[in-house]
Amino acid sequence: MAPWQKTGSPHGPRIRLAGLSALLSGVVVFVVVGVVVGVVVGADVGARSAATSSRSPDPTRLSFLLRGEVQSVRVLDELEKIVVPSKLRVFEPYEEGPAEFRVLPFNAVLDAVYGAGWREQEEVLLTCADGYQPAFPVRRLLDHKAWLAFDRVDGPEFSILKLESGKRRRVDLSPYYLIWDNYNDAELRRQGDYGWPYQLIGIDLIRASDRFPKMTPAPGASSQVLAGFTSFRVHCTRCHAINGEGGSIGPELNVPRNPVEYRDPSWLRQWIADPSSLLASARMPALNKHLVDRDRVIDDILAYLGAISQQKVQPPAATRGDS
Repeated sequence: MAPWQKTGSPHGPRIRLAGLSALLSGVVVFVVVGVVVGVVVGADVGARSAATSSRSPDPTRLSFLLRGEVQSVRVLDELEKIVVPSKLRVFEPYEEGPAEFRVLPFNAVLDAVYGAGWREQEEVLLTCADGYQPAFPVRRLLDHKAWLAFDRVDGPEFSILKLESGKRRRVDLSPYYLIWDNYNDAELRRQGDYGWPYQLIGIDLIRASDRFPKMTPAPGASSQVLAGFTSFRVHCTRCHAINGEGGSIGPELNVPRNPVEYRDPSWLRQWIADPSSLLASARMPALNKHLVDRDRVIDDILAYLGAISQQKVQPPAATRGDS
């Protein structure tokens, strides 16, 4: 006999089977519901994760470095809590007219990030979104007032109209534009757009010898050669390289030959002062015509070129444009 009949009830097997069936049905329902809930929850978590991973970094990020090492990264909201924003009217060098911006005092920003010790550093290296890296001596920040612009007051966009190839085109300045309080400062006005980088994303405090070891004059160089080295970095390295270090828009000026080795000094003076006077189609701009002691600056640059011509260092093939 089947064991079910031991209970004495004719419904025993059916009741137990029904109970077992109900139990199994409940388990199936629970499993199905659990799977559905898991899929829904998993999809929601996945969607949130995807949304989080696809979220781009704050476009106002600004990196602060010390000799190439990142010290801090700040965004505009954080900077506005560090220092009080204001408005500044300047003579915009690219537009060659007045412009007004919303700004943060640059030295105060540096104080908050680096402490007062940044004033003891030698040079400020700025990095822009397109890779452009201008530099200037820290001394300039102590002699003149610089401001970190983040918006334009007198226009619908944070931009300027810049003259390029004979035409004015609108250039976006974001996230930051380093500007100077030049409206009533004749010396700064004479310096034109020197030290006015836009699309600024990085600030580094460096030593010139660290950035340009192959361009730096040898120990014991004269004061004129050192002055020429400073002037060359200010006016020339944006376009020209020495021993493979510097800009790449214009030609390398030391390897294989330095201009002082194949041009006489009078020709070089005229070329630096006004290239178009020797070559109508010259792309090189004239040295800033408003510089104080402009002739002395040219002589200093030539003295530097003469000294560095004795310190040739073969640059990498890629820098020389070799195949």
